[in-house]
Amino acid sequence: MKRSLFFLFVSLFTCTIFSQTNLNDIIKNNKIELENSNSWAVSAGLSNFVMHGDLRSIGTGNLGNFWNFGAYAYIDKMFNPLLGLEFKVNYSKISGGAQYFSDVYDILYLNQQKITNNLFFKGTAYGAELNFILSFSNLYIANADKWHVTGYFGAGYHQYDSALYEKLPNGSNNLLIDFGKNPARNSINEASSIYLSIQLGLKYRINKRVDLEFRPSWYFNYEDHLDATISNKQDWETFFVTHVGVVVKLGKKKVFTIWGDNKKEPENKFKIVDTDKDGVIDELDNDPNTPLGVQVYGNGTPVDSDQDGVPDYIDKCVFEKGRVDNDGCPFIGDKDRDGIPDREDKCPEVKGLERFEGCPDANSLRVTELVTVMSYSKNIYFNTDSNSIRSGFYYTMLDDVAEIMLKNKDVTFSVSGYTDNIGSKDYNLKLSERRSNEARNYLIERGVEADRISAKGYGKENPKYSNSTAQGKQLNRRVEIKSVGYYESKTKLKVESINKN
Repeated sequence: MKRSLFFLFVSLFTCTIFSQTNLNDIIKNNKIELENSNSWAVSAGLSNFVMHGDLRSIGTGNLGNFWNFGAYAYIDKMFNPLLGLEFKVNYSKISGGAQYFSDVYDILYLNQQKITNNLFFKGTAYGAELNFILSFSNLYIANADKWHVTGYFGAGYHQYDSALYEKLPNGSNNLLIDFGKNPARNSINEASSIYLSIQLGLKYRINKRVDLEFRPSWYFNYEDHLDATISNKQDWETFFVTHVGVVVKLGKKKVFTIWGDNKKEPENKFKIVDTDKDGVIDELDNDPNTPLGVQVYGNGTPVDSDQDGVPDYIDKCVFEKGRVDNDGCPFIGDKDRDGIPDREDKCPEVKGLERFEGCPDANSLRVTELVTVMSYSKNIYFNTDSNSIRSGFYYTMLDDVAEIMLKNKDVTFSVSGYTDNIGSKDYNLKLSERRSNEARNYLIERGVEADRISAKGYGKENPKYSNSTAQGKQLNRRVEIKSVGYYESKTKLKVESINKN
């Protein structure tokens, strides 16, 4: 009666655990996506049966240990990464002998027979069981990829033909009792019983299709004649089965539900990407989609010379703070009331004439334009370790400088080249000379007289910005263009010389 109540309690307790468990409350970490995984698996392997009752398979008396091998197969269905159900069938040889000091116990239903060292039982057993599956690994990990620990809790039914023998002095075996034989049963030559089991499975994943499993199991038999012996020595009859087998995961998916490796592996763990090819990788680029060739700061944002929030490459008034909604220019006004809008007025603070672009005379216009030359020259930058100008945007700026030079033909100019602090002094000096000559030659190609422009390199002298940052180094790789004096063309000098003579 006690045993029946115990088995009923364990069964109800097990069912209650599984029926009331909330999966979201148990899994603490990453969840496995069920739609991307397989949930069915089959397994088969070998087993070893160890009896622990009135007679035992290991630790016996004179007859030594009994090794009982068998086989098993099962099919699993996982409902989620934590819970599942298993149906398993078993077949095994069963045998065992008496323990030392057991001769004080009488064998019931066998007249005047005690448990002695020459007693043993043998037979075979086969049956089936239904187990609840609980993934211990997925309780807290949910991403096991090599080893996995699982608990199995269930009940089963088996039939067996267990018989008790005694070993006679001449080596022969004498049958004492066969609990399988009972004319009152349908299975005359087999006894049967239900049982409960607690099992612990350790799986090792070989690949995405095959696992190896080692599973020790503890069984509680309802009847007391699995070992063909009933006595008052031990009311509890238990046996242990160790399983070793191969698990094959079924389905078209590459991942089984209990394994947490369904996340896609990145093709490259680290890859340098510079979408807009501005020299700043996307991971550090605050604006990874700037147009090709646009000058940018060290954080990837386009250069904004007048700091009005409109990048230079779309700012129609690059060196004048303006409004975002007016293409970077201030709203059109006429401060000096000379009829020329400030946006087009080269001298917006002084009344001027239209033919002098808003300035009062040609000299004022020339001074204003020369100041513009100075402003442009400070923003003509070069590539690292090169005399090539960074982008087409800065060639456009040189075009503007050439246009101003052509309007002011009585002025000479100097082009000074500079570098950052990387490299030797001699190397930087030569590099700066190449940069100044690059700008000079470009202006000459645009029609400016060669003898109006001189070029010289100063290396890493006179930095405008700190060379301690990449942005500062970039801004120091520059040329500066300055007006240096009055110019008289050789043709004019030649004419004046002829007239004097």
